Amino acid sequence: MEKKKVENKKVDEELMLKKRREELDRLPHGREVDFDDAVAYQKSLPDSKVWWKVMKKLEEEGRMSVFPRAGTPLLKDMIELCQSMRDAGVVLIPVTTDSYTRTGQHEKVAEIMKEVEKTGKPMLNGFPIYYYSLKDCRKIIENVDAALSPRAAGGDFAIAAGMTTGGGGIGFLGFGSYSKNMTIRELVKNSMERMSVVGWYADRGVILCTDLHGWLPGAPFPLSVNIVGLIIEAVTAAAQGQKALYPLVHCMGNMVQDTAWIRLVPRLIREYLDKFGYQDCMITGCCPAQTPLFPVARHLGGAFAYLIYIAIVGSFAKCNAVDLRSIDEGAGIPTTETHDMSYRAAKWIFDVIREQRLEVEIKDVEIEEKVTETEVRAMMDRILDLGDGDIAEGTIQAVESGVLDSPWSPNVTVKDEVLGVRDARGACRYLEFGNLPIPGGIKDFHRQKIAEREKIEGKKVDYYTAVRDLWSLSKGKIVGLPPYDQ
Repeated sequence: MEKKKVENKKVDEELMLKKRREELDRLPHGREVDFDDAVAYQKSLPDSKVWWKVMKKLEEEGRMSVFPRAGTPLLKDMIELCQSMRDAGVVLIPVTTDSYTRTGQHEKVAEIMKEVEKTGKPMLNGFPIYYYSLKDCRKIIENVDAALSPRAAGGDFAIAAGMTTGGGGIGFLGFGSYSKNMTIRELVKNSMERMSVVGWYADRGVILCTDLHGWLPGAPFPLSVNIVGLIIEAVTAAAQGQKALYPLVHCMGNMVQDTAWIRLVPRLIREYLDKFGYQDCMITGCCPAQTPLFPVARHLGGAFAYLIYIAIVGSFAKCNAVDLRSIDEGAGIPTTETHDMSYRAAKWIFDVIREQRLEVEIKDVEIEEKVTETEVRAMMDRILDLGDGDIAEGTIQAVESGVLDSPWSPNVTVKDEVLGVRDARGACRYLEFGNLPIPGGIKDFHRQKIAEREKIEGKKVDYYTAVRDLWSLSKGKIVGLPPYDQ
């Protein structure tokens, strides 16, 4: 039986409202949410607590903020953690939820929270937002003069609490990095319903900002598939009525490529938004991200260095926000002290490097930008062909056929016929192209760059090279070391 095609069009509002109510009513305190009250509360917030307005102000004033990840289970501790980040100069503050909350294990959360409240120990790896009443969650907003964002879970409840970001576009992050059995067709349909909530608020004069992650590769890999994912997320989000977006650019450690990608991403997203008629959807900034695409450095010195690297790249690129992690995140649940130390270090870079407004020319950035742009356009053209002009159906068919693909994904429905390695200077190259529609001349460019590394190392680059490259940055190297040097 032929599957019904999915169209990139706005979800029926009556159906959307019914599902929102049903989902909220299943949450411990979800019945406390009144949609009209949520709109009124959002409209009462000052500009300093509205995400898109804070980002635009940073951009206009030529300043930067860290956008971290942070959460702790006790309400008073969460407020203190947010206040400490604000004192460290962070004006874009997360409320990262714990793993059990993300997976809907509310009874498990309640059981653990009894022990947390008795001992004061943070036995959850985040803030259990649904465990607390709406009134309690609003205390975070009311006690912190910054824009707040729910990370990983929250939805309608978090918006009603006064957080000013909402679910992004098609969630490639969850699909490609966390899901095992979800199909791309399920993802697209479910994402449209989730995205329509933010569009509903926009129709009522409340603009919530949405961060876009794209499809994260699980290893060093050219970012073109990820950038295609960012474009798809932006266009599908705008179709549901979202008005404010900001893409995260996941840095791979090669400054030439990272700079090229930061320059390219907002330009291409703007072009495709305009192409599909969403000129009223704004891009509020571009956020280089220290996403752990590879193992975190084992030594705190290396973790600090990687954090500073991302801050410097963002400063040179004149970004308004940088997605950073605490230096001890790889060792366990970060403390308030390490959060403070990490973000004060980043702010030092922003205030000293960013404020100088240096015009830094990095050799070969234009080449890398052109190569990636050619790859992205080829993939987007193929996606639109597959969907007969519809980006949603085209995306489904592209993933099913491997036109969009990623290495080492835990999702069994992903083709996983592609592979990346680093070249002699640590830039990411395609070792295996799979079914990606990369033009022949660009394929030759990647092969030439890999051949240069092979000549220097005196050995063939293969799958095991890719495994070594996975560990390179965590060991303070841009190119993976041979086994006898590890």
